[in-house]
Amino acid sequence: MLLLAMASAGAADRTLEPRYSPAVEQFTYSFAAMPLLPRRLQNHCGYFRGHFICADHCGIDYQVYYCSNASTGCCHIGKGYCDGYGDLRCSPPLF
Repeated sequence: MLLLAMASAGAADRTLEPRYSPAVEQFTYSFAAMPLLPRRLQNHCGYFRGHFICADHCGIDYQVYYCSNASTGCCHIGKGYCDGYGDLRCSPPLF
């Protein structure tokens, strides 16, 4: 009886999953971890050289980057990063 209840609960969880990801990982060449891209910025998304990116009205060869609500913007694909203060920077010093 317990196994039947667990199986039905697991099936119910799978059917309630959203069809979109609530947050997307941001592609960057930087070694620092980036926060997840919020759903409101997930516009004009697609694959670029094997990496899933979102442009959100940035234009060709750009992607949107999110460091915080106060620091969001566009940089060339893979070139954005969040500095130690949580501000967006567009030219990683290593590249």
